[in-house]
Amino acid sequence: NNTFSNCRNLRNVNIPSGVTNIGNYAFNNCRSLTSVTVNATTPPTLGSDVFNNTNNCPIYVPAASVDTYKAADGWSNYASRIQAII
Repeated sequence: NNTFSNCRNLRNVNIPSGVTNIGNYAFNNCRSLTSVTVNATTPPTLGSDVFNNTNNCPIYVPAASVDTYKAADGWSNYASRIQAII
């Protein structure tokens, strides 16, 4: 929880495929973020308000998993930002 909350200099995040849980408020208020990449094909469990106030940056996920992320608990709150890794 709160791992990078309010980190003003954080610009990009690359979350490895082995991550299975992202705690509450992990990136909340990281207003300088320009992108988040999540490499797991199965959406990690997502805590509360993880990506709130993050400059509406895109969240990149594996192409085959875009619809799964958009429908997953917690992730569905950010569905408009979820895009395929190119």
